Amino acid sequence: MARPAFDRLADVLEAIEKIREYTRGDEAAFRRNSMARDAVVARLIHIGQAIKDAQEGGLDLPTLAPQVPWRSIAGMRDRLVHKYWDVDHAIVWNVISSELGNLERAVKEIASRTKRGARTGKGADAVRRKRASRGIRERDVSAAATGSRKRGHK
Repeated sequence: MARPAFDRLADVLEAIEKIREYTRGDEAAFRRNSMARDAVVARLIHIGQAIKDAQEGGLDLPTLAPQVPWRSIAGMRDRLVHKYWDVDHAIVWNVISSELGNLERAVKEIASRTKRGARTGKGADAVRRKRASRGIRERDVSAAATGSRKRGHK
Protein backbone atom coordinates (compact mmCIF):
# COMPACT_ATOMS: atom_id res chain seq x y z
CA MET A 1 0.00 0.00 0.00
CA ALA A 2 1.31 3.44 -0.90
CA ARG A 3 2.21 5.82 1.88
CA PRO A 4 0.67 9.29 2.01
CA ALA A 5 2.67 12.08 0.40
CA PHE A 6 2.89 13.88 3.73
CA ASP A 7 4.70 10.88 5.26
CA ARG A 8 7.40 11.38 2.65
CA LEU A 9 8.14 14.79 4.16
CA ALA A 10 8.79 13.07 7.47
CA ASP A 11 11.17 10.72 5.63
CA VAL A 12 13.10 13.74 4.34
CA LEU A 13 13.40 15.21 7.83
CA GLU A 14 14.53 11.89 9.28
CA ALA A 15 17.18 11.51 6.58
CA ILE A 16 18.48 15.03 7.26
CA GLU A 17 18.70 14.24 10.97
CA LYS A 18 20.65 11.05 10.26
CA ILE A 19 23.01 12.84 7.85
CA ARG A 20 23.81 15.35 10.58
CA GLU A 21 24.42 12.49 12.99
CA TYR A 22 26.83 10.84 10.52
CA THR A 23 28.73 14.07 9.78
CA ARG A 24 29.36 15.64 13.18
CA GLY A 25 33.02 16.16 12.33
CA ASP A 26 34.56 18.32 9.66
CA GLU A 27 35.01 17.61 5.97
CA ALA A 28 38.37 15.89 6.49
CA ALA A 29 36.80 13.44 8.94
CA PHE A 30 33.98 12.82 6.47
CA ARG A 31 36.45 12.07 3.66
CA ARG A 32 38.38 9.61 5.87
CA ASN A 33 35.27 7.68 6.95
CA SER A 34 33.99 5.55 4.06
CA MET A 35 31.11 4.19 6.15
CA ALA A 36 29.88 7.73 6.87
CA ARG A 37 30.21 8.65 3.18
CA ASP A 38 28.22 5.59 2.14
CA ALA A 39 25.55 6.26 4.79
CA VAL A 40 25.22 9.90 3.70
CA VAL A 41 24.91 8.93 0.04
CA ALA A 42 22.19 6.41 0.95
CA ARG A 43 20.29 9.08 2.90
CA LEU A 44 20.60 11.58 0.04
CA ILE A 45 19.10 8.92 -2.22
CA HIS A 46 16.27 8.51 0.30
CA ILE A 47 15.67 12.27 0.28
CA GLY A 48 15.52 12.42 -3.51
CA GLN A 49 13.16 9.45 -3.72
CA ALA A 50 10.93 10.79 -0.95
CA ILE A 51 10.64 14.10 -2.80
CA LYS A 52 9.76 12.33 -6.06
CA ASP A 53 7.17 10.21 -4.27
CA ALA A 54 5.66 13.18 -2.44
CA GLN A 55 5.18 14.98 -5.74
CA GLU A 56 3.71 11.89 -7.38
CA GLY A 57 1.42 11.64 -4.36
CA GLY A 58 -0.05 15.06 -5.06
CA LEU A 59 2.16 17.58 -3.26
CA ASP A 60 3.09 20.42 -5.60
CA LEU A 61 6.41 21.13 -3.92
CA PRO A 62 7.62 23.76 -6.44
CA THR A 63 4.50 25.79 -5.70
CA LEU A 64 4.69 25.23 -1.94
CA ALA A 65 8.39 26.18 -1.74
CA PRO A 66 9.67 27.67 -5.00
CA GLN A 67 13.01 28.61 -3.43
CA VAL A 68 14.01 24.94 -3.15
CA PRO A 69 15.64 23.31 -6.20
CA TRP A 70 13.35 20.24 -6.14
CA ARG A 71 14.38 19.02 -9.60
CA SER A 72 18.06 19.28 -8.70
CA ILE A 73 17.49 17.25 -5.54
CA ALA A 74 15.71 14.54 -7.51
CA GLY A 75 18.44 14.75 -10.15
CA MET A 76 21.13 14.26 -7.53
CA ARG A 77 19.31 11.14 -6.37
CA ASP A 78 19.32 9.81 -9.92
CA ARG A 79 23.03 10.52 -10.32
CA LEU A 80 23.92 8.88 -6.99
CA VAL A 81 21.92 5.79 -7.93
CA HIS A 82 22.91 5.42 -11.56
CA LYS A 83 26.48 6.78 -11.49
CA TYR A 84 27.47 5.50 -8.05
CA TRP A 85 31.07 4.95 -9.19
CA ASP A 86 31.49 8.65 -9.97
CA VAL A 87 30.39 10.32 -6.72
CA ASP A 88 32.20 13.58 -6.03
CA HIS A 89 32.44 13.72 -2.25
CA ALA A 90 33.28 17.44 -2.34
CA ILE A 91 29.85 18.06 -3.90
CA VAL A 92 28.22 15.77 -1.34
CA TRP A 93 29.93 17.70 1.48
CA ASN A 94 28.81 21.01 -0.04
CA VAL A 95 25.21 19.76 -0.07
CA ILE A 96 25.53 18.68 3.56
CA SER A 97 27.09 21.91 4.75
CA SER A 98 25.24 24.42 2.55
CA GLU A 99 21.92 23.01 1.36
CA LEU A 100 20.39 20.70 3.97
CA GLY A 101 19.46 23.52 6.33
CA ASN A 102 17.41 25.28 3.65
CA LEU A 103 15.71 22.04 2.65
CA GLU A 104 14.93 21.22 6.27
CA ARG A 105 13.34 24.63 6.90
CA ALA A 106 11.25 24.39 3.72
CA VAL A 107 10.04 20.86 4.46
CA LYS A 108 9.13 21.79 8.04
CA GLU A 109 7.17 24.80 6.77
CA ILE A 110 5.35 22.70 4.17
CA ALA A 111 4.59 20.03 6.76
CA SER A 112 3.31 22.66 9.16
CA ARG A 113 1.08 24.28 6.54
CA THR A 114 -0.26 20.98 5.25
CA LYS A 115 -0.84 19.74 8.79
CA ARG A 116 -2.83 22.90 9.58
CA GLY A 117 -4.71 22.41 6.32
CA ALA A 118 -5.45 18.79 7.22
CA ARG A 119 -6.87 19.87 10.60
CA THR A 120 -9.18 22.34 8.90
CA GLY A 121 -9.96 19.98 6.04
CA LYS A 122 -8.36 22.33 3.51
CA GLY A 123 -5.15 20.37 2.92
CA ALA A 124 -6.67 17.25 1.38
CA ASP A 125 -9.24 19.30 -0.51
CA ALA A 126 -6.48 21.43 -2.02
CA VAL A 127 -4.66 18.30 -3.21
CA ARG A 128 -7.90 16.90 -4.69
CA ARG A 129 -8.66 20.20 -6.45
CA LYS A 130 -5.14 20.32 -7.88
CA ARG A 131 -5.45 16.75 -9.15
CA ALA A 132 -8.89 17.46 -10.61
CA SER A 133 -7.55 20.54 -12.42
CA ARG A 134 -5.01 18.24 -14.06
CA GLY A 135 -7.70 15.72 -14.98
CA ILE A 136 -6.54 13.18 -12.41
CA ARG A 137 -9.25 11.17 -10.69
CA GLU A 138 -8.81 9.93 -7.11
CA ARG A 139 -9.36 6.32 -8.20
CA ASP A 140 -6.56 6.77 -10.76
CA VAL A 141 -4.21 7.97 -8.00
CA SER A 142 -5.16 5.04 -5.81
CA ALA A 143 -4.80 2.56 -8.66
CA ALA A 144 -1.45 3.99 -9.70
CA ALA A 145 -0.20 3.82 -6.14
CA THR A 146 -1.17 0.17 -5.78
CA GLY A 147 -0.30 -0.80 -9.34
CA SER A 148 -3.76 -2.30 -9.78
CA ARG A 149 -4.57 -0.72 -13.15
CA LYS A 150 -3.45 -2.59 -16.17
CA ARG A 151 -2.08 -0.73 -19.12
CA GLY A 152 -4.80 0.16 -21.59
CA HIS A 153 -7.71 -0.56 -19.23
CA LYS A 154 -9.89 2.05 -17.55
